[in-house]
Amino acid sequence: MGRGAGIGAIMSAIIAFAVGVTVMFSLLLGDNPALFGDLPDADELARRFALPADVLLRLVVIVVALSIVIGIANLLFVHVSRLTSGKFYSAVLLASFGFTIYWYVTRQGDTSLLEAVQLPIESALAALLFLSLALGGARVMGKRRDIWGLLFVAVVVVVLLASLPLAELAPLRAWSDWLMRVPVSAGARAMLLGIALGMVVAGVRALLGQDRAFRG
Repeated sequence: MGRGAGIGAIMSAIIAFAVGVTVMFSLLLGDNPALFGDLPDADELARRFALPADVLLRLVVIVVALSIVIGIANLLFVHVSRLTSGKFYSAVLLASFGFTIYWYVTRQGDTSLLEAVQLPIESALAALLFLSLALGGARVMGKRRDIWGLLFVAVVVVVLLASLPLAELAPLRAWSDWLMRVPVSAGARAMLLGIALGMVVAGVRALLGQDRAFRG
């Protein structure tokens, strides 16, 4: 059993390496005739190099779409089975799902129902976020009365007060805009850079067969 699992892990690593390298070179060389210099059939070569990545990416999209359909079907089956136990929320979910599909089909893609439901939910979540920030600030001041805790509370207070539609709070809006434009933007870019580096490391580990999924 252990030897078979080890061989399976090796084969999975080899397949992942081959597919990853193929897609990488296909994306680098495909649809870029300038890389082939003055060759007479540079355009045709570029299209041929782009074909493997195009085919594999289309297969990925199909697999993801099928996974979503299977997940929705599994969710519906689970809640249908719960109807026998008198689960009220399962009945509400199934009725909402059926009515949404009926509305979308009969109204030819009209999304007004989705917007009518989504906007109130987003407003409620925004209100909960306000309460969470206020509670977080109170807890920070209760546990960490240092410069960083005071800075966190001050930023939260400035941003929340600046969002109020009051003319007297106009000076705070300039500070809030600066906070959103400079520190928040810098933090978001740092997070994106970290995510990108993490994806690169994960991709390299998968290509080298060092990922945990390939270990027997």
